[in-house]
Amino acid sequence: MKYVYEFHLLNNWARDNREFRIKMNDDLSGAKYQSKLEGLKQEFLSLPYFQKSSTWMKSLSKRQRNLVPYLYDQNLEAKQKSFLLHAIKSSIPEERRMFRTLVDVLYQTCDVDALWELVRSSQVAHSERIERRMEPEQSDKWERFLQADEPVSYLAEEGYKSDNGFIEELSTYYLTENMPLFKYVLLDVLKIADEDFFIKERVLYKKYFSDATNLEQQEMADSLIKKCNLNRVEDLGKLIYEKLKIYRRKPMLWKYVGEEEKKRFSQWIIRLEVKDFFEQVDKSHERYRYWEKFLFKLEDVVVTDEKRTLIMYFSDVVVMEVLGTGAVYVYNNRTFNNYFQKKVDKYLADKEKTYPRGHQPKELKRHELMEKSLTVEGGWLIHSGDWQYKFDYWLKYRLKWEVDKDVLSKEKAALDAGETHTS
Repeated sequence: MKYVYEFHLLNNWARDNREFRIKMNDDLSGAKYQSKLEGLKQEFLSLPYFQKSSTWMKSLSKRQRNLVPYLYDQNLEAKQKSFLLHAIKSSIPEERRMFRTLVDVLYQTCDVDALWELVRSSQVAHSERIERRMEPEQSDKWERFLQADEPVSYLAEEGYKSDNGFIEELSTYYLTENMPLFKYVLLDVLKIADEDFFIKERVLYKKYFSDATNLEQQEMADSLIKKCNLNRVEDLGKLIYEKLKIYRRKPMLWKYVGEEEKKRFSQWIIRLEVKDFFEQVDKSHERYRYWEKFLFKLEDVVVTDEKRTLIMYFSDVVVMEVLGTGAVYVYNNRTFNNYFQKKVDKYLADKEKTYPRGHQPKELKRHELMEKSLTVEGGWLIHSGDWQYKFDYWLKYRLKWEVDKDVLSKEKAALDAGETHTS
């Protein structure tokens, strides 16, 4: 017969005394901890460089020695760094608790080059006692992790392929969102992730994209554009557009994005802007259906006049379309730049400014861009009668454009495939 001993009295007491809490030891309270750490820091900074680090470490209490790694900072002078790293290394064989401290400091400072070997050494020196505090699965994970030469890449791959979820998997390595290294692991995983990952972790992507530096935003944008059908991650694409615009308008914000990626993103956002503009009236608007065949040739678009006027930039001309009645104005690029582009630039710059609640930047009205005498010869076109045929005729014989939809589709497909189209 098998007997099982159960703690009935203890269980009953715990059930009846749920309000009871063990008081925190005063030595571990936040204020005293900060005070001890600050005192240790001041002592360290006042040490003469010639004093041996091991001698200094032996003069400290056990609790102080475990705090020493928290003094490490990438901004320290080279001699101070060397002194401190040597002090830590000399104490590793005797200080089991230093392993978790070193992991924490590594995640906080992101200095893999200086600290990774110390973390490994600490684990090797105290592996049995460290693993005793872990579940077998977590222990196996850490054993494999500490064999990695590139810890950031390793964590990225483990988080990406885990069924537990990215954040949950990293937490098994004690890495959480509030630690600076988390961002670098995320940036790394985006280089190998597929579209499903971007969709599943879209909230995480938005959070880090909004707070990232411009260089990091470019890295994140490049990864997303490479890996995703932008229509399936439209909200993420619009966030990129909100922060970076497109490369023609903000070239320095796209400096480190691949050429194909920034062109593809530009074409996608342009198509979206044009479609949204015409869909205000009708989802199958005839004017959108007409201009759709030329969208891959567009370099930029600007919507203004309370979303009633669309300015389309092609390589040779600028076309202004207006919702409702009104003519299409076609200007030579140089003419538009000389007479109107400063107004457009000012309008776009004003839109990016922060205004008090209830205030909006002044709209650029269509009448400010309307001057029939400045259009290309015959470039004042009206939507009446068989206007699509008239537009095609004028574009073909005046601007030498290809207007046949099938031919344009083949040209677009050739460009998408990276080929050079020859007629």
